[in-house]
Amino acid sequence: MGGSAEPGDAPAVTARPATAAEVADWDALVAANPGGGEVWAGEEYLEAKRHGRYRPRRVMVDRPGRSALAVGVLAKRVPLLGEWWHLPAGPPGEGVREVLEAVAAVAALARSHGAFMLKIEPRLPAGAAADRLLRAAGAIPSVRIVPNPSTVLVDVSGDEDELFARLGKKARNSITRAARDGIEVRRVPATDENCAAFYGLLRETAEGRFVLRGERYYREFWQRFEQAGDGRLFFAYRDDQLLAGAFAMALGEKTTYKDGASLREKQAYGASHAVQWEVLRWANERGALVHDLCGAPPSDRTDDETHDLHGVGRFKRSFQPETTDYAGAFDVPLKPWAYRVWAAAGERIARRWSLAVHRDPYY
Repeated sequence: MGGSAEPGDAPAVTARPATAAEVADWDALVAANPGGGEVWAGEEYLEAKRHGRYRPRRVMVDRPGRSALAVGVLAKRVPLLGEWWHLPAGPPGEGVREVLEAVAAVAALARSHGAFMLKIEPRLPAGAAADRLLRAAGAIPSVRIVPNPSTVLVDVSGDEDELFARLGKKARNSITRAARDGIEVRRVPATDENCAAFYGLLRETAEGRFVLRGERYYREFWQRFEQAGDGRLFFAYRDDQLLAGAFAMALGEKTTYKDGASLREKQAYGASHAVQWEVLRWANERGALVHDLCGAPPSDRTDDETHDLHGVGRFKRSFQPETTDYAGAFDVPLKPWAYRVWAAAGERIARRWSLAVHRDPYY
């Protein structure tokens, strides 16, 4: 990805570290990206990942004659190989060719910092054309890190009555029944006590299903977003018994469902729908246009009961039936020999080490 300009070529697209003024206005710059920006590239997410031993970088891609792109980067050093750069939910771009321009520009900057690989997760619609162009440019399909390569997006524009009317019948019925059954949803502060209670729900939900990071990671994450005004914790109760909880994030005109859990008992029926309805109301009050329910089976596997996300996908599609599929995650090798070592053994060793030592599956 790259090459020298020829006479008559368009001015080069280049990447550079953000200036101090740009860093101070980072979320606004991310929100101005094509597609409205992604919370995964925002200030609070980048800083939260320091807990995972990442080094956040804020990169501007200058495109003469067009608006610049704000690209969030998480860098991590691998002994002997150098750094690898993760571009969470990025880079942005109006289409495949614009994304590839940004990838080439960031790759040149990354090489100057000794990086051996980029991991990209562009928010391009899935399809053979995008996949073919990405592969032709040297991108190699890889394991995702940001958890929504396929997801469900809910339109949260308009007034509250319009929002409720757009929801699927199953969601509307469950929300109505929850209210009738005395389930109350509250927006609660992310105190240490509330974070511990929510983590307990998450731990019960995760048992035997997926690996959960340590409580400190979640507490610091939730509190960081809340303190910045970009996150909210929601609890559902009946008779003061905690039944379900959720945490949501926001950036610009988008909100995103980050974490959620509920009791498995029948008495909690409707609680998760009631919580998510309060999240949607919060998004609507903020002036958001889209709420990302963050993760579902791909559209061609919505009915596949063997898929790990089948149950949660069915829940999310009760709000809105369509699944949005993105192109996925790709590795872009910058040093072929180092990438070969990483792909052959380094990534596997790093994942196992991180899981064993730090209880973090994302190394």
